[in-house]
Amino acid sequence: MKTPRFLIKLLIGWFLADPALGQALYLVQGYNHTALLNALQSEGVSIQEEFALINAVAATLTEDQQQALKQHMSIARIVDHIDTIDSYNDDTDQAAPCAYAGSIFASIDGSRLIWPILQKAESPATLEELELRWPAYWGTDLDIAIDGKPLPNVNLHSDNTHVNLQLSTSQKLTKTAHQIELNFRYPHLHQSEIKATLKFNNNCSTTLAKAYEINNEDTHFNSLIGAKDLHRLEILGQGVAIAILDSGLWSHPNLELTSKGNRRILARYDATSGKEVDDLFDDSGHGTHMASIAVNSATVEVDKAVRYQGVAPDASLIAIKAFDVNGQATLLHLLRAMQWVADNRERLDIRILNLSFASRPRWPYWLDPVNQAIIRLWGQGVVAVASVGNSGPDPVTVGAPANIPYIISVGAVTDSWTPMDLRDDFVPLFSSLGPTPLGHVKPDLVAPGGHIEGLTRPGSTLTTDHPDFMKRSDRIAMTGTSQAAAVVSGAIALLLQLEPDLTPDQVKCRLMSSANPAILPNGKLAYSPLKQGSGLLNISSALTVGDNDCDNGQGLFAQEITGELFFTGPVELDEQGRPIIPKPLLEMLGDDPAQDAPVQGVAWGAKAYVERLDQQETAQPDHLQAFWIERYLAELESLKANK
Repeated sequence: MKTPRFLIKLLIGWFLADPALGQALYLVQGYNHTALLNALQSEGVSIQEEFALINAVAATLTEDQQQALKQHMSIARIVDHIDTIDSYNDDTDQAAPCAYAGSIFASIDGSRLIWPILQKAESPATLEELELRWPAYWGTDLDIAIDGKPLPNVNLHSDNTHVNLQLSTSQKLTKTAHQIELNFRYPHLHQSEIKATLKFNNNCSTTLAKAYEINNEDTHFNSLIGAKDLHRLEILGQGVAIAILDSGLWSHPNLELTSKGNRRILARYDATSGKEVDDLFDDSGHGTHMASIAVNSATVEVDKAVRYQGVAPDASLIAIKAFDVNGQATLLHLLRAMQWVADNRERLDIRILNLSFASRPRWPYWLDPVNQAIIRLWGQGVVAVASVGNSGPDPVTVGAPANIPYIISVGAVTDSWTPMDLRDDFVPLFSSLGPTPLGHVKPDLVAPGGHIEGLTRPGSTLTTDHPDFMKRSDRIAMTGTSQAAAVVSGAIALLLQLEPDLTPDQVKCRLMSSANPAILPNGKLAYSPLKQGSGLLNISSALTVGDNDCDNGQGLFAQEITGELFFTGPVELDEQGRPIIPKPLLEMLGDDPAQDAPVQGVAWGAKAYVERLDQQETAQPDHLQAFWIERYLAELESLKANK
């Protein structure tokens, strides 16, 4: 559905800034940049900064100047408070809001398991109860200690399959870190086989995470999205530049250098100061984590095979800082970053812009100045990837800029700590749901976003706010749609290495048309498209079976740029603000249990694919995927040779 320009002018009037006393910093936007500058000059306005990308300037205005500018036909809108906090990185905290939380990483030494309990708030807590459950074959002979001080023996209950323990205590926790020590007689403990819960005063609790079977440096998401198959063929993102707009970048060798030892950082831009710099200090740590997911060139050996930790370990990187120590940004700094990308897009050959942040939409997508800038960059050939946010499970919670209908908006999926078993993968409740307030179907797809390991700067905000997520001083496992967006950005670099001429619309079509939806045994969708989009990203399938020609509104894109129309999506909302699912789609949906747990019997893949393969092939399709990739590469080389 499109809306004509006369309605746009009416709506713009609603968003004109309220008059303020004295002078303040405003965004003044026009329909034509030259006419805008002339109008400002005629009123004696002091221009602080120009944003030609969206025909706007930052300027200080008196109340009289505001009123005068509103009378100019060349002025589209005036926005206030552009130098105050407006956007934020939206990461989820897996733990309850307790003073203490248990680390998701326990250490195991033979028959001893040590679980660090870490302080997250500057207040003491009292440990009141410990609950344990472990396999019966571990035995019932167990010693328990807190900080080396033994707890009295307790009666255990065994059902021949598991042993259960419930221990009441009254232990004051006052230090930065404490340790729960469990000493069994069984010599081969594994974190994934034991369940442990600590209950504190104030109705707080923390639970030991399940953990991966092998606790090494494998990041696992490359296997889940099919990137591992491309890595074996030396498809590593060479020649493709990813710009990460975030909180900065820590200068770690695996981020600075590709897998071949070549320098990959093309530029560092600080939008808070408006300068290219040599060191883009990342006080938050979030930007470093996103970069690590996308391009980390470190490797780990798994089953005598080398696996990369980043999705595109040889991609080039542009680091842009707009977010502060708390993961927040101003409208001014975000617009400055977008303008810099536009000004340097050709010089640096920027192909991908990662936007791992989400804020509550302040305007309709087409009136948001940052969204306008992103839309124009999309039209210039920059593939924008945004996280939908972590405000689920309610509908209409997709944040900006993911509410832009054109760009690639990403939700999260978690592997339940079993990367080789897709059957227990699910969309967690925190992942924001569509539609957008204007009825657009979002997210476009989902990608790994649960306990994603990567680098972060030691001492950064992430490390101090989430000590329970730290594996070591420079390595953290975070959960959120921010991480999922970074995975997608890295995957796009692999695609563009092989097919650099793809437009942003074609890239989006490739990913969505080849994504694997979650399907129930009866053939119905396990999740609504408003929760999983087109399904789970598979970059190998995007190369071999993805389409190029999807309707992404590109036919009317030029009119969108000029402000002649905007689009509403197909989803309507009822009086309570809930999405009205059309009957044909409703008949395709199963019953979504809306739980933070796997859906029974789910399979991720196109219905025909799931039905024609037996269970073993569905679970381990590596050899089939490799066959199709090799055929694709052969055909690609043939096409290039015949050009």
